Formats: sequence, C-alpha cells, structure tokens
Amino acid sequence: MNIASWDLNLLVVFDALMAEQHLTRASERVGLSQPATSNALARLRKLTQDDLFIRAGGTFRPTPVAIALAKQIQPALQQIETALAQTTSFDPATSDRVFSLGLSDYTAFLLLPDLLKAIKSEAAKIAIQVRTGERSWLLKLLDDGKVDLVCGVFPEKVAWHNSQKLFEETFACVCRQGHPHIDSEISIQQYIEADHLLVSIAGDRSGRIDHILSQQGLTRHIAVSVPHFLVAPFILAQTDLIATLAKRVAESFAPMQALKLLPPPVNLTGFSVSMRWHQSSQNHPDQAWLRTQVEQVSQKFVHSTLPTDRRQ
Repeated sequence: MNIASWDLNLLVVFDALMAEQHLTRASERVGLSQPATSNALARLRKLTQDDLFIRAGGTFRPTPVAIALAKQIQPALQQIETALAQTTSFDPATSDRVFSLGLSDYTAFLLLPDLLKAIKSEAAKIAIQVRTGERSWLLKLLDDGKVDLVCGVFPEKVAWHNSQKLFEETFACVCRQGHPHIDSEISIQQYIEADHLLVSIAGDRSGRIDHILSQQGLTRHIAVSVPHFLVAPFILAQTDLIATLAKRVAESFAPMQALKLLPPPVNLTGFSVSMRWHQSSQNHPDQAWLRTQVEQVSQKFVHSTLPTDRRQ
C-alpha cells in the first residue's frame, strides 16, 4: 500500500479512538465533530479491511487488528511529536505548562512539598496535576500520554521507558507509644501474635512479609487492609494494631501521633524509588526540565534513610 494515498490525520483519529474507546471523547480529543470522526473511522475500516472497533454498550472495543496496528502506530506518532518538540524552546520563567505526574500517596507525600517550592521559585506559572493508582495503572497512564512521568516502585523492564533511581527506602515496624504488649523491641513471636494493619494499594490482604513468614512456616493476622500509606499512622495511634511501613512515612508521623518505630523482626530488604518516563519524551526540553526538578528534590533522601537497627 502506497503511503501517499493515506490521509495521515486518520492515524491521529485512530490513536484517539484507541485511547478513549468512545466516539464522543475521541472526537473531543482530536477537535473534530462526531460525524467527521465517524467518517474517518469508515475510511480507516476501508483501508484496513477490518471493523477495527466494535460497539459494546457505550464503548468501542478494539479488534485484534486494531490492537496490532496500535502497537506500531502509537510509537510512530510519539516519534513524530518528539521530532517536532525538539525544535521548540522552553522557558520555565514564562511557561504556563501543566505537568501531569503519576504518584503513589507515598511518593506524593515525600516529593511534592519540595517539588512545588522548587517549581514556584523558578516557574511561577507552571502547574502540577497529580494522578494516582496502582503501579500498572500509572504505567498505562504513562503509555497513553496522560502523565509526563511517574515516580514509585517499578521493577518491570519496559523497552520504551527510560528510568532513573531516585533513592532507597527501608521499613520500620510501627505501633503506638504505650502499646500494652510491645516495649522497646518486638520479637518474632510478638509480631505473629499481634493484629496487623496492612497497606495494600491493590486491596488484597497479603504482602511481601507474608511470603517471608510462610517460608518459615509462620503466619500473621491481618486485622485491616487499607489502600493508602497516609491513613495508617492515624489508625495505629488509636489502636493496638501494628504495621510495617516505609520508614520515612513512619518517621514523619511518629512525633505528632505518638508512635514508636522498631526494627522488623523479619529479614526484610528495602526498595528503590525511581522516576520513569516514556522514551518519546527523552529530548523534550520541558520534560527534561521537569525531570531535573524531581531529581534535585530527591537528593535529600539519598543519604537520609536511618539504619535498620535504630530503635525508638
């Protein structure tokens, strides 16, 4: 097929339909009327000799042919955007750009205060939009171009993503001051006999610690599971629950909520927090500036993790 016979704007419509899977929203995304978008879809169907999208309730479900095409077309469109963006200058002092960041509540808690101060001092008109969710959801937002970068724990290797480690984090066992059964340390027996609070964004009732315990023939009782780190300190302060939390979150709340931090009685390694962005945005001046801001505000955490044997 001769590409000269194609209207390349059809690819933009196709990309919008794949992203939105809804005719009205796709029309709004590309700035066309619904009839014009329907006409573009009809032309695409004729060119590909496939339905591409099937109505299912109020949405358009992509066919296998459409899914296969998207894997080729979306990176090509992003490369075109990259090529055009490289010719565009970026001045943070005058820009009114709105950056969208994919953050967990943990990374938002740690990074946003300093990041907003840094941006305000250099780029008063720039705004930040935060989107959150499970790791897989944040990566989907990144691939769909709905966030500029994501920060969190991302062990997956994705060929079209670039990544940079920001800092390391460790864990602490946390309970309220004056807990009736836990003093200045916690034994493995006390740990498995206690009622636990589990932070799970996915909403399940087991985590990495449960896997470690099961290897030793042990189990613990999860009394409550919550999807956000920042809820945990307030619950712990008013109950006899214990939790194993990211140490920096626990340290921040310990004084105001009268909590104490103890070394976990299980051999629990920490985790790396990284920043990830789509390969297509690597050379965008505005994106490079944003990544520099995130990297700089993360430097305070690089050497700030306390030793795992600190006791409170």
